[in-house]
Amino acid sequence: IYPSKNQTDPEDDPTFKIFKLDHDIPICESVSPNSSYRWHSMDDEQFAAYRKRLEDEVCAFMDEVEKKEGREFDYLISHHAFTNAMAGAQIVKRRHAEGKTKVKHFNFVHGTALKMYIKEKDGDPEYPMRFLKLAQEHGVFNDTEGCAGIWVNSEDYIGKFSDCFPKYPRSNLVFSRIGVNQNIFCPKGTKIADLEKHLRDEDKGKLANIKQAVTFVGKFADWKRLDAVLYAAQKYEAEFPDLATMIVGSGPPEAIELYEGLAKKLELKRTFFLGPKGQDVLAELFSASEVGMFPSYKEPFGMVFIECAACGTPTIGANSGGPTEFVTDDIGVLVDEVDNWREEAGAKKLGESVAEQVSQALKEDWKGKSRGPKCVPFVSKSYSTLAQCQGMLRNMVEWTRPPRLMFHIGTNNWQRQGEFAPGSGILHASMHQTFNSMPGVKCYSIYPSKNQ
Repeated sequence: IYPSKNQTDPEDDPTFKIFKLDHDIPICESVSPNSSYRWHSMDDEQFAAYRKRLEDEVCAFMDEVEKKEGREFDYLISHHAFTNAMAGAQIVKRRHAEGKTKVKHFNFVHGTALKMYIKEKDGDPEYPMRFLKLAQEHGVFNDTEGCAGIWVNSEDYIGKFSDCFPKYPRSNLVFSRIGVNQNIFCPKGTKIADLEKHLRDEDKGKLANIKQAVTFVGKFADWKRLDAVLYAAQKYEAEFPDLATMIVGSGPPEAIELYEGLAKKLELKRTFFLGPKGQDVLAELFSASEVGMFPSYKEPFGMVFIECAACGTPTIGANSGGPTEFVTDDIGVLVDEVDNWREEAGAKKLGESVAEQVSQALKEDWKGKSRGPKCVPFVSKSYSTLAQCQGMLRNMVEWTRPPRLMFHIGTNNWQRQGEFAPGSGILHASMHQTFNSMPGVKCYSIYPSKNQ
């Protein structure tokens, strides 16, 4: 089940439903193309009503499915460490009270909810302390009863999550390498001329002299740093008269006005704003591009990097956040961070660095000769959706199985109570202690001794 204001239940697929809204989808932190409606704008009564209705509709759908399937659900996964997680914990309690004790709840932590908690914790005036305290007091992340296991989409988020919810055991908190659907994101053989259908009407016909393209994809939020991309375009447009820049994404009206206004101010001639686009169009754009440019500040993970690479196209990002964990010289480049990036001088400096890499990518033919050929194999090996889901299933089985019991029969005494122990006794004691420190294992032992 997922929320939507505009979509309706499918007629041809019984495996999902819509949690129907009469308002935009609430967001935790930065705006998206679909919404700028923040959770913080809800009052307590509205927030409680949202959670209760979500709980009721999920339970009703689960009951309906179980009646049809003739069996109970094993696993319930909530996405985002916020409203859905609290609802998930409540659903498990409710079902247990009804005698349905099989289901276990897990949570997938995406970036924005955690960012919201951190902003509240740090005293950001736009995010007064409210929801972090609520989640802590609710207790969903106090132990494995409320949530049997947690995945985060960036290794950096393990520590940040623990800072917000220190009671949760780290043994059940793991990094899940995000996967991409390679049936959608794969080299499409798209040509520059094929992109004209995605341009605004007033821009159609402007690709006649264009032979190459680079692409930016992201919501129009300051930390995505589209301004730096536009400053970069000013540089490389002067160097490459046959190069176009495709800008995909959107935001609130004031953000659209800001960035499109900056493009006009910089007198960019071959920079096209396409608005938000679906995955199939993104795959075409990436396939036709020489590089993808995503210089976000501390990007939580950077799914767009993987999607771009899956289409055989190298990437340029910034040396912070999630991309530092996987963007290597084989598939792209991360430019140095700039401390004052929120100021015009800093944005320009970052833009210069991006422009330098774009220039190098074109001159050295990254896509055709060096980095491009390595992109698809890189994604196939480590970042497919299938590999991710298989890993998550293994985690869920491991987290919820009863502790495995083992018994050791020792050949010599342990070193305790003042008695010397030979090597085999020392090893046995060490094994016993180590097994008992491992999640899902309980070890018992016996060993001989005259004195102990």
